[in-house]
Amino acid sequence: MPHFTFQLDDGQGHREPLSGITLPDAEAAWYHAYRSARELLCQKIGHAEGWQRHTLEVEDELGELVWSVPMAEMVELAS
Repeated sequence: MPHFTFQLDDGQGHREPLSGITLPDAEAAWYHAYRSARELLCQKIGHAEGWQRHTLEVEDELGELVWSVPMAEMVELAS
């Protein structure tokens, strides 16, 4: 099974590593990223306005970007 890494990009070039996990495929990685983005937003809900430019990124074992989940979408869903 492939290994995926997750990181938070602040929109200004800073990337914070979050985790790595082995998942069945890229679709499973997208669902994991989506859930993780919602959890991150819930932890920071009082500061939601600062999250619009952040993106949760998923990379494969080769370091290639597989998915990008804009936090702005999560802020809109929470509103």
